[in-house]
Amino acid sequence: MIDADIRRILQETIENDLQAPKVPRERVPKLKKVWKCASASDFLYGQRVGYYTGLAEGLILGRRRRQLTEGEQEEVFEILAPYLPRLRRYFSYYKKK
Repeated sequence: MIDADIRRILQETIENDLQAPKVPRERVPKLKKVWKCASASDFLYGQRVGYYTGLAEGLILGRRRRQLTEGEQEEVFEILAPYLPRLRRYFSYYKKK
């Protein structure tokens, strides 16, 4: 299972990210061009959720010298789940008005 310390690191990282200033909207066209994505908000949301999963994976790899088990992957999702609505709102800033 996921250590309490890893859980804390994930939660603190997400909370800090949600408090961070947003990238200016003027950069959205470049982001869409570079990454060839139709929706910057969806891309950034997916990238961030993937980042958190990768963070957990990296911590397990460093501490236990292995990848996340299926059960640990599910636990990471359970840690992320309460934050998903807030992350969607955070990245909805980049949707066209």
